[in-house]
Amino acid sequence: MRRGKPINKAFTVSMGDVEHMTACDYVGLVSGNKEENKMEKAGFTTTESAFVHAPIINELPVTLECTLVNVTDGSKFLGKIVNVSIDEKVGNAFKDGAALK
Repeated sequence: MRRGKPINKAFTVSMGDVEHMTACDYVGLVSGNKEENKMEKAGFTTTESAFVHAPIINELPVTLECTLVNVTDGSKFLGKIVNVSIDEKVGNAFKDGAALK
């Protein structure tokens, strides 16, 4: 994650699943400042959120779309969740009481 405030005062938090665990680890560990195409290398594509000016990772099942409220210590982001995007297969798993895999 970039340090300091996001330029657009918005951010997203995506949650991965077992299928994308390795790719999520990669984008979490590799700096976007050092690896320009890290999302592409991980096999991810993005779409601009309709609710905040920040990207949604299309392949991941859950995304919190947030506006920035505050940044402390240069790296702790406090946001207001304005929308939650949930893939139907994940939403149905919650609805049916099934465990996520």
